[in-house]
Amino acid sequence: MKSVESISKSIEIGILTQVVLMLRFNERINQMETFLFMAILTMLVIAVISFIVLKKRWQFSIKLFLVGLIGFALPVMMIEGPINALVLSSFGHSSKWFTIIYGGLMAGLVEETTRYLVFKVLAKKRSLMTSDIVAYGFGHGLSEFILLGVMGLLTNIIVLQAIHSGQASELPSTLVSQVNQLTGFTVLMSLFERLVALVLQVLLTAWDFLAVTKQKLSFYFWAIILHAAIDFLAGAYQLGLVSNLLLIELILAIYVLGIGLLTRRIWRKEGTHGLI
Repeated sequence: MKSVESISKSIEIGILTQVVLMLRFNERINQMETFLFMAILTMLVIAVISFIVLKKRWQFSIKLFLVGLIGFALPVMMIEGPINALVLSSFGHSSKWFTIIYGGLMAGLVEETTRYLVFKVLAKKRSLMTSDIVAYGFGHGLSEFILLGVMGLLTNIIVLQAIHSGQASELPSTLVSQVNQLTGFTVLMSLFERLVALVLQVLLTAWDFLAVTKQKLSFYFWAIILHAAIDFLAGAYQLGLVSNLLLIELILAIYVLGIGLLTRRIWRKEGTHGLI
C-alpha cells in the first residue's frame, strides 16, 4: 500500500514539476517577445529621429536617399544572394575560413561597387555635393538597419510564437536553437551592432564619393577592403570561431571609430570640407 502511495506521490510531483517548468518556459517566451517588440519599436524610433535630424542638418536629396535604400536591398537580393548560394553550396562546406573571407569580400565588392557606380552616374548629371554622402549613405545604411535589424527581430518573434504553440518542429532546427538561446543581452548587442553598422555605411560612402570626385580609384578599393574586414569579424562570430559576443561588439565599435578618424584625416588631406 505504501509503495502505491509513494508511486502516486512521485507521479503527482513529476506532473507538478512539469507544469511549473512549462509555466516558467511560457513566461520566459512572453517576456522575450515583449523585449523584442520594445527593441523593434526603439529601432524604428531611432530611424525616424535620425532621418529628421539629418534631413534638417544636411537638406539632402530625398531621391538619392531612396536610391540608397534600394542600393542596399536590390543588389544584395539579386546579385550577392544568388552568387553566394551557388558558391557556398559548392565550396563553403570545405572551410569556415573560406566562407568568412569569401563572404566579406563579396559583400564589400557588391555594396561598394553599387555606391561607386551611383556616384559615377550622378556626377555625369550634376556636381556632387557633400550632402550626397549623407543622402545615399544613410539610405543604404538604413535599408540594412531595417532588413537585418528590424526584420531579424521580427523573425525571432515569429519563431518564439511557433515554439509557444508547439509548431517548432516545422522550422529549421538551427533557427529554433538560436532563438532559444536569445537573452536580453544578445538583443541589446544586436541593436548596438546595427547602429554602429549604420554609421559605418555612411563613412564608407565617403570613400566612394572621394573615388569619384577626386578621380582616385584607390579610395574605392580601400572601401572594399575596409568593408570586408568588418564582415570577417561578423563571420568569425557567426561560424563559432569567436564566441565572446561582448568582445566582438567592442572590437566592432573600436574599428568603426578608427575608420571615422581615418576618414576625417583623409577628408581633410584631400581638401574637402563639411562632412566630419
